Amino acid sequence: MIAFRGEVKLQVLLSGITLTLLCLSTSARALSPHEVFTRFGPSVVVLESIDEQGQALGSHSGTLIGAERLVARCSAIETATRLRVSTKSGDLDAKIFARDRERNLCLIQAPGLNALPIPQATEPPAVGSRIFALSNALGLGVGISEGVVAGIRHFPAGAYIQFSAPISPGSEGGALVDEQGRLVGVIDYRRRDGQNVNFASVAAWIGDIEARDKAGKQRLERFDRAMTLLKQKQWAELEAMASQWHREDAGSPDAWRFAIEAAKGRNDAESEQRGWEALYRIDPSSTEAGVGLGRRYLSSGNTKDALNLARKLLIERAGDASFWLFQGQAQQASGQPKEAEQSFQRALEIDPWLTEAYHHIADLAQSRGDAKTAIAIYRRLSGLYPNHLPLFINLTRAYLVNGQLAQAWTTLAQVPADRADDAAVWYWKGVTLSRIGATEEAIKAYQKSLDRKLPASDWAWAGIGFELADERRFPEAIAAFRSAEKLAPDVDEWRYQLVVNLKDSGRAGEALTIVTELVKKQPDEAKNWRQHGFVLAVLGRTAESIPSMEKSLQLDPRQAKVWGALIETYQKEGRREDAVRAYNQLRSLDGKMAEETYRSSILPYEERL
Repeated sequence: MIAFRGEVKLQVLLSGITLTLLCLSTSARALSPHEVFTRFGPSVVVLESIDEQGQALGSHSGTLIGAERLVARCSAIETATRLRVSTKSGDLDAKIFARDRERNLCLIQAPGLNALPIPQATEPPAVGSRIFALSNALGLGVGISEGVVAGIRHFPAGAYIQFSAPISPGSEGGALVDEQGRLVGVIDYRRRDGQNVNFASVAAWIGDIEARDKAGKQRLERFDRAMTLLKQKQWAELEAMASQWHREDAGSPDAWRFAIEAAKGRNDAESEQRGWEALYRIDPSSTEAGVGLGRRYLSSGNTKDALNLARKLLIERAGDASFWLFQGQAQQASGQPKEAEQSFQRALEIDPWLTEAYHHIADLAQSRGDAKTAIAIYRRLSGLYPNHLPLFINLTRAYLVNGQLAQAWTTLAQVPADRADDAAVWYWKGVTLSRIGATEEAIKAYQKSLDRKLPASDWAWAGIGFELADERRFPEAIAAFRSAEKLAPDVDEWRYQLVVNLKDSGRAGEALTIVTELVKKQPDEAKNWRQHGFVLAVLGRTAESIPSMEKSLQLDPRQAKVWGALIETYQKEGRREDAVRAYNQLRSLDGKMAEETYRSSILPYEERL
């Protein structure tokens, strides 16, 4: 009996040891990609940021770390009015409850979210070890990719895991999981320093978020106040707050970021540039600061400094796709299309999902008359990003440039249902209908874009004005162009169109005041001098009109219509030799018009002689 009991005890002990060894073996066993996705795919969710109008700002990733709790990237969601978690069982509202902005990590509460969290690793993964990226890449839903840990890299915020598993926009906030099924990092798509060079912050930081949120409560409250002012477009108040902020903390990047936004809102280019310069001084390694300063140079027409800065940035970090993109923009603005395209291509080699580079390559193609290439690029991108409205708009524009009106209309009809009633869609419907010749339908489409608060609403009013002018409905056209001018007083084109319609409707006196201001403001613009001459001629001031038409032709001698008007005016003033000289000029441009002008303006005078 004793022996029996001893044997039983031994068997129990051995069974326990065996069970323990089996458990250890199971936990240490490398999981396959299928096993990782099956077990932990439900623990990564689609996280959408929503604006005040209920439109989706972006589709990102969130990783479940506890009961109804997610971790995500703050930068992807901090401008949202609300957050939405999309799951197979339906959509859930969510909200941020703790932030660590320095490390760009936010904790999110999603009531009703039922899934098992991924167990967290306590140490960073070993270099060379196998990992899996689970994320909502490109907004297509949660998927998986495989790679290895390339290294542990140190940045100002701390250590990041560099890994090779492919990721794309939308991956930010996704899970980096090792082959034992442990969460080792939170993906950060923003860091792109080379081809297939991706980063994730270490999972150990997740446990610090709430404590760091409490420690930085005062900073976060100030940030939230500034963000509210930004959303409300209270530029003066935001500028005052930012000024006080960087007086108290001159090294705060956020203070200067808000100062820059306030300057943009007030159209204060000098203050905006000072803000970018300060931000660049604080952190010269920042992609945001370097590119932001460079683009400010470009906006002010300072292409020389922009090019110099681009070269400097690339010397310091040649693997940054954003720097190559910026250099391409600087080269394009400097009239170096071949060099620009090479820079854009290099940016795409590093980051194939950098859609802005594709946009510029398409623009370059269109500028050299290669509409087919532009169309091919936008068709591909709209297929990859089926919910990205600007791509459909750009494809529509490319079709219109190439004269493919039916394809342009079809593209607008294929806009995702949730964006089909967008103001921009109605505007481009108006443009397309105008090209087709459907005047009344075009006006209605433009009006619908205005009803839906088109951001550049002056363009819609101008579109209405052009349509009405073509119908010779001048009073209504004048009213439309006045609306466009009121909304965008710095856009001289709308004032120019106002001149044309006032002149053509018999209100040349009003037109003269406006066009006189235009020729003073833009003395090198041929069309302004042309209209100045035409208006004076309509008013019967033919002698005064001649110098204006001559000035227009000096600036652009290819204007057949102006040569014809000048011939007629010369004849009225008795300057027959000048009329014949102008006639010979017109013959070299437009033989048919020259003969018609000869019969109407020169021959009658010869017959009298």
